[in-house]
Amino acid sequence: MTSTTLGAATADITPRHPVDLSGFASRTEPMTGVRAPLELQAFAFGDDGGLRAVLVAADLLWWGPDVAEALRARIAAEHGIGAEAVLLHASHTHSGPQPGLTFSTLVGRGDRDYLDFLATTTLEAVAAAVADREPVTVARGSGSCSIALNRRRADPDGGRGGPDPDGPVDPEVTVIRFDRPDGSAKALLTHYACHPVITADQLAGPDFPGVTRARLAERLGPLRQAQDDASTGSGKTVVIAFLQGCCGDLDPALTEGDRFVRGGDADLDRLGGALADSVIAVIDAGLEPAGDLAVRTRTGTAQLPLHTPSLAMLANRKDEDGIWGDWSRHLLAHPELITEEIPLRLIMLELTDGLALLGLDAEITVEYGLWLKNWSNGGVLPIPYTNGMIGYVVTADQVREGGYEPDDSYPYVYRSGRFTTRTEEIVRSAIMSLLTERTTA
Repeated sequence: MTSTTLGAATADITPRHPVDLSGFASRTEPMTGVRAPLELQAFAFGDDGGLRAVLVAADLLWWGPDVAEALRARIAAEHGIGAEAVLLHASHTHSGPQPGLTFSTLVGRGDRDYLDFLATTTLEAVAAAVADREPVTVARGSGSCSIALNRRRADPDGGRGGPDPDGPVDPEVTVIRFDRPDGSAKALLTHYACHPVITADQLAGPDFPGVTRARLAERLGPLRQAQDDASTGSGKTVVIAFLQGCCGDLDPALTEGDRFVRGGDADLDRLGGALADSVIAVIDAGLEPAGDLAVRTRTGTAQLPLHTPSLAMLANRKDEDGIWGDWSRHLLAHPELITEEIPLRLIMLELTDGLALLGLDAEITVEYGLWLKNWSNGGVLPIPYTNGMIGYVVTADQVREGGYEPDDSYPYVYRSGRFTTRTEEIVRSAIMSLLTERTTA
């Protein structure tokens, strides 16, 4: 019988010098300090035939397509796998550096020295994970958490924005644990959907996912020590990672009246701690075997149609202040970016016959996540912010409704236009095709 192996490693990716933090256009000055370290976790999946796939989870806003493409190619070359077997995933913290050079500087200037450091550190962590491989089994469980709130309230003036207690959310918390043959935990993945935007100051940090990981490490520590004492005392550790779900229209439930507000350390502790409590509750209730590990990856692409601007319109707006002037000038300087469609890239990491992760290089609204989980009977967990970023992908209804996500966000990633109402149908069809291929392969 084939033995599936997993190696895991962690690394510190906190900037060593002041850089711009990315995620809020209103934040125009470099970081002034560090609230908590930014971290990266690397996971190397293999079997008796060698390395099969690499998953990296990092405290970043996203992975710039320029960074992701080059880094995936280097990982593939160094470890003898295809680039299509490498997933670079981001938690979407808005308190990390700009992770690329292809976006508007109004949402944070990319720093070449930091990006070189990020690439080197990622490669080192992946190499450490590859060297750390050992046989594992996998178990999963699910619970719920209520720290997320829909942010697309319908206002009387026809606008969209603000807390919507009646809007869709995804309260599910999924826990995936990989265990060594002696029964000790080797790695823990927590999947949940919520924007990490509790803080918006000048301090670098992972936002609530970092608090969640730290609390889990504290709570799992006594168990880990007991396992160490009972075995060899070799200091086995549990590598804990956060996987972000479809949170494009979900913010933390931190409000005053009819508006969202930003918070500080106490709010991070409260909301991040609540998610950690939910994870512990799932573990305490008992995880179920998720089946025999059989790691595979497969990829797909969906060509998404855009409403493309005319050169005349761009010329009329190029002297404006703010993002619309910046976007217009950039597209005029790079006309090759003016396209009638843009590819959404999908990558499936199958762990067992009934458990897979679906990476997408976009920011996806919660409606897609709820649909995917339902359509796959809970077998596929979406992890947007993977291997690049084309901006928000919204539903047909959201295109019609308007608001920040469909109308005002795309200039920051220099996409050449808003999506058409056909986008949702195309996205769903591409996902179903990939999943159908998975179930019949």
